Amino acid sequence: MLLLKRFIVWVILLGFTAFQFMLYMPSFTCTFSPLASFCSPQFKFAIVGSSSITREFIGSIRQFLKLLSYLTLDMGWSNELMDSKIYDDSNLVDTFESTNIYKVNYFGYCKSTIDKNIYCSANGDAGMDVMGILVRDIGIQLGQLSTIHENATKTMGESMLFMYHLTLTSMKEFLRNDRKRENGLLKILIGDLEENVNEDGSKTSKHSKYNKGVNIAYGLMLFNDYFFWVFVGEIIISFLCLGIVGSLGISLLWGKNHQIIPFFLKLSSSILIVTSSCTFLANLIYFLVLKTLEPSQNTTESYTDWELLQVSIGSGFIIGCVRYLVQWMFLPITFLAAKHYSLKKQDIFKADRLLDEENKI
Repeated sequence: MLLLKRFIVWVILLGFTAFQFMLYMPSFTCTFSPLASFCSPQFKFAIVGSSSITREFIGSIRQFLKLLSYLTLDMGWSNELMDSKIYDDSNLVDTFESTNIYKVNYFGYCKSTIDKNIYCSANGDAGMDVMGILVRDIGIQLGQLSTIHENATKTMGESMLFMYHLTLTSMKEFLRNDRKRENGLLKILIGDLEENVNEDGSKTSKHSKYNKGVNIAYGLMLFNDYFFWVFVGEIIISFLCLGIVGSLGISLLWGKNHQIIPFFLKLSSSILIVTSSCTFLANLIYFLVLKTLEPSQNTTESYTDWELLQVSIGSGFIIGCVRYLVQWMFLPITFLAAKHYSLKKQDIFKADRLLDEENKI
């Protein structure tokens, strides 16, 4: 009787463990175009650019991408040069167009418009870095324009992302050293820009705004890099919990010593809840940081002056909240189960005999 009760408790424990592990599966969506309709993003964003500095930035980027698209076609990479329609704006790189909607998850993103999905791509180890996703998207579209690289668009995306990371790191170092020279080289590159007078009477120049933009992009790159690997570790720990619970069931059937497995069950579940708490808070903080890049509702400029994105929560974030809640429910169940399973086979049979004798009496 006691053995049967323990088996029932184990089945309940296995159900909780398997359920919280299965809730990680939506994190792998948004990685392949055939799964675009099943994409469950952590968040969605679109390019808006409502502040003066972002309008200038986005306008410059769009013109550069148009020039880059023309060069891609005119350098003989395309075999359709006889068709003048290939120069239409709809066929060029449109990464920074406001009509695009990017659905982002831990391992991939999907690009779509209001009425259709365009394609999905894996993010690699860049995680949910917004600027990294945009740069990767530029590389993918350049690969689509090129007949030489049309079958290696992912490689083009990876190359562009690597170049972006290298450039951003160099710019960060350049601006840090240039501040010691009172932004001398930056003034040569972008001119001696006017200073803006704030409401409190302080002055800020566009040099400082460009510095702030580079710092934001660099910080997001590092944050998402560490965040990605912590989340991968969380998934591995969750799978280990599932394997330990399965091993506990096998040992229960064989009547082996139940001292070591319950210990590892408590240890793994404790590490899991700590790791999941870190990733949950990091995800929440990252989303709030991205919200600061939204257009301000006030007439004055926003805190960052980089009103670049329009961000909204996706279904994947809600699923993550449910998973986090289930894991908190899972933790006390593992400790209770581990306590009751820390018995040897003879102890179980002895307890069964005592129960049978009590029932006869």
